[in-house]
Amino acid sequence: MTVAEEADGSRPARSSGDRPSPITPEEVAAEPGAPSWPAVAGAETWWLAPDPATATVRLLRRAEPGGAADPVLGPNWSVGSRAIGYGGRPYLVVPRGRTHLLVFCHAPDQRLYGTPVPPPGEAGGVPAAKPTPLTRADPPGIRTTYADPVLGPGGREVWCIRETTRVDGGGERTDPAPRTVRDIVAVPLSGAAAEDPDAVRVVARSHHFLSGLRVSPDERHLAWIGWNHPDMPWDTSDLMVARVEDGRAVESVRVLGGPGVSVPQAEWAGPGALYAMADPDGWWNLHRVDLAAGGTVRSTCVLRTDTECAHPVWRVGATSFAVTDAGVVFAQGGAEQSLVVWDPANGSVTPIAEGWTEFGIGLRGDARSVAVVAASPTEPATPLRITLSSPNLPAPPALLRCVPPAEEPHRRWLSVPRRRSVTVAGGWEVPYAYYPPSGPDRGPAGAPPPLLIDVHGGPTNRTSATRSLSLSLFTSRGYAVASVDHGGSTGYGRAYRDRLRHAWGVVDVEDSVAVARSLAAEGLADPERTAIRGGSAGGWTALAALAHSDTFCCGTVYYPITDPLTWSYAETHDFESRYIASLVGPLPQDEERHRRVSPLANAAGITAPYVMFQGLDDPICRPDQARRMVAAVDAAHGPGRCVRYLEFPGEGHGFRRPATKLACLRAELDLYARVMSPD
Repeated sequence: MTVAEEADGSRPARSSGDRPSPITPEEVAAEPGAPSWPAVAGAETWWLAPDPATATVRLLRRAEPGGAADPVLGPNWSVGSRAIGYGGRPYLVVPRGRTHLLVFCHAPDQRLYGTPVPPPGEAGGVPAAKPTPLTRADPPGIRTTYADPVLGPGGREVWCIRETTRVDGGGERTDPAPRTVRDIVAVPLSGAAAEDPDAVRVVARSHHFLSGLRVSPDERHLAWIGWNHPDMPWDTSDLMVARVEDGRAVESVRVLGGPGVSVPQAEWAGPGALYAMADPDGWWNLHRVDLAAGGTVRSTCVLRTDTECAHPVWRVGATSFAVTDAGVVFAQGGAEQSLVVWDPANGSVTPIAEGWTEFGIGLRGDARSVAVVAASPTEPATPLRITLSSPNLPAPPALLRCVPPAEEPHRRWLSVPRRRSVTVAGGWEVPYAYYPPSGPDRGPAGAPPPLLIDVHGGPTNRTSATRSLSLSLFTSRGYAVASVDHGGSTGYGRAYRDRLRHAWGVVDVEDSVAVARSLAAEGLADPERTAIRGGSAGGWTALAALAHSDTFCCGTVYYPITDPLTWSYAETHDFESRYIASLVGPLPQDEERHRRVSPLANAAGITAPYVMFQGLDDPICRPDQARRMVAAVDAAHGPGRCVRYLEFPGEGHGFRRPATKLACLRAELDLYARVMSPD
């Protein structure tokens, strides 16, 4: 008997959470990750796409107006940068007539390579020759990576952000900040630096962290974003501008930003002006910065709204807007977004991607087109190309979907999320995406379904209400899922982000509990069968919720932070090594608060069963965080409270291999069936 026959009524409906589903863990584990880093290259659109079968990231392109998505490089090349631990824009494509120039960071060795790329119809569109290394292999004791490449003045160099980390006698267990240096460098396209490291020239140095370098149209100025410890880029960052003189940036000055102001991105509007997103008024809104003669600077907010128009910088070179002949294109909104074009001539704001409600970082464009990864409640993340009208070429925007819709054999089993919110103490509205149970069989009438509270990472991140096969794995079995944007999430302004300041482990837990209780009060969830799940910072929240509340009957934890007293300095990577000071409080003066919220210090409070999964090559949340947590709970309650603890060699922060994902999903489903089965 098939699943469909059973659900269509040939047998009595099963209880929610105990239903068969055609969506299998194997199918979910094999699903590719979301595309990323789109780019416009003449008539072509380029982007990166994970390949689960090889655990690599392929660079693809689609030629307009038709054709399939084709690989740009051969099968042995994987494109990706490890900058700041979470990566960065790893490639640059420069249209040069029929043949393009490609510069990219090769994931296995993190060196820069360059190659000409022929048109799609020639030699299969793949370079005939092996890409040429542009930078040297790392010597012993040094790790180097590159990100956010742009074409340097004159076109003979690529300028990019170089991150160099020294592995000293202490290996990985010493403070990474003094061992790490970031510079804006010039790398010759001739390949001279592949053998002679002195051929790489330092163009600029300013901050410990760098992102978003941009050369002005007249090649006389360079702009970039920088910030220093202990700030995170969404707290305080600077927009810097310097004159370019003899191939170097000189007399750099901050033109926007400073204490308490975040500038995630800037783009040149012309030789003497930039557009930038910044939040001096509490929202990432569009500003114009004019550079006048004599060094004077004037900054003006040109579009003031009580909505966010940018993303936080979690990856080097993150972009949320593009400057085109038609105006400035960006995604606007909080829980639900709209892609719009703002016309500086008349101030109008026009939607240009109707039906799409989520837009990822990495939006890029040229004079007439933009490329962006978009999604919606019924569509997975998809690369789009949008050709815009302009005063000289008036026409409706033309939207091209770069990847055709995939066949959906389980379409009626996919949950369609909807946005909701709950009011908590202080009058705050906590948004969440609610995924109801899905499929032909909705379970016994009137019986509230079991609920999974899903917590995003970061914790300065946001959830999305999009088509999700992974969450439909659960909803098709009768579970409801609520993905929570707890206090601290981005997308809702600085005041909402600051709710989590010195309150991590409290506000995130309280908001998650509030969502669970609200759904139970509405009859949309069974309060006795409510679980919590999350990874990284979401894993922290899941553990803290199990330790400090009695709302959840079980939990699933992926590569978590468990102890704020040790998750800093030498115990994590450079980017987040001082983050805990703003999340919980500076040490040693706030040690008592650290102990009060720490899941590890409150392990005795975890009485519900849970499963935990950890990659052994994770530099961000290291295995000892998870291991000590399991040991502490076992010491408090005896072995077995952690139903399964699985470690995975070769996996880092976020799992890539289908076999790893499959093992985790099976263990997670087994936990829920064991704890939340109505029988």
